[in-house]
Amino acid sequence: MKKCRSLCMLFFVSFSLWNCEPDHKKYNLETSALLALTSTTSVPPGSSFKLPDANQTICYDTSGVTRACIGTGEDGEFTNTPAPFLLQIQDSGETILEESSELTWQRCPFGMVWTGSTCIGSSLNVYWQVANAYCNSLTTAGRNWRLPTAREASLLADHSQNTFLPNTYFPNGQGAGGWTSTPAVGFFGRYLVSSGGNVTPIDETTNFPFRCVSGPKAPNASFTDIGDGTIEEANTGLLIKKCAYGQADDSSCTGSASPLNWQQALDYCNNLNFASRTDWRLPSIRESYFISEPSIGNSNLPISIFPNSSQAAISWTGTTYNSTLSTAHAQMVYQMYVYSKTDSANVRARCVAGP
Repeated sequence: MKKCRSLCMLFFVSFSLWNCEPDHKKYNLETSALLALTSTTSVPPGSSFKLPDANQTICYDTSGVTRACIGTGEDGEFTNTPAPFLLQIQDSGETILEESSELTWQRCPFGMVWTGSTCIGSSLNVYWQVANAYCNSLTTAGRNWRLPTAREASLLADHSQNTFLPNTYFPNGQGAGGWTSTPAVGFFGRYLVSSGGNVTPIDETTNFPFRCVSGPKAPNASFTDIGDGTIEEANTGLLIKKCAYGQADDSSCTGSASPLNWQQALDYCNNLNFASRTDWRLPSIRESYFISEPSIGNSNLPISIFPNSSQAAISWTGTTYNSTLSTAHAQMVYQMYVYSKTDSANVRARCVAGP
């Protein structure tokens, strides 16, 4: 019966949107502006949002061989940073709460049904407007639901395992990926989070799966120039080095950011003594989404605070890609890439400290 209701709702929403947009391509600026409002993020008074750890606890060298974490500067060395990644079953098993972010997730993606013990069926792929309308109309467990923002969707993957979502909490092998509400700046698209936790912009009329979220929205990045070559991000408590490796530490970050391989980037940040701090490191994949702001445009950091456009180049994170241990995540704008740890041609380093 639940399966029938789910599919009937999909048919109703799809039919309505089909009538509104016969060719699914006739967008205009007014429509784009209205849709962009769905990704406005704010934290209501009293919210205690904390950025959950990526949950990577094992460290790997450039060949993908395990090694002791102490002194490496890898993500695995910094457990529960800034806060633990904690999942809790709720609502008679239908939903999962991630405690640090305070986000509640559907246990089964759209198209699947919770039986009381597992998810059955198969997830369904739909275009963005259907996914958005469905989440906005969902009433499971008496909660208000929505499509997650790209930043929120990036908080769900568990980077301690290949499946990225633990089967205990998200059964039947369903991935973490799907549609988000965040507009892809520059064209009529939205950001899509892959099952591996990477974010990519995609046309809204492409069909993909999705999973709805409930709870207080994750905040936008909020930057303050401390005046000593560092920038503070208020929501995470992280300090960000204003200038990337290779740039001069002056008010304009003169020069070009220089590429490094992953081990070189780890060593650079791990050994950095700057602004009276020695606890510098590469950001984790989670933290990298909170030292960026996609609404800015083609650059993921505000030029007024992070001068010199070369700062937008792809930058390493300290998080190993668990499907291929000889690679690591790197970020450009609001997208996440995977590069070989030996790559020294394309990837740069920007260090963080704290919180």
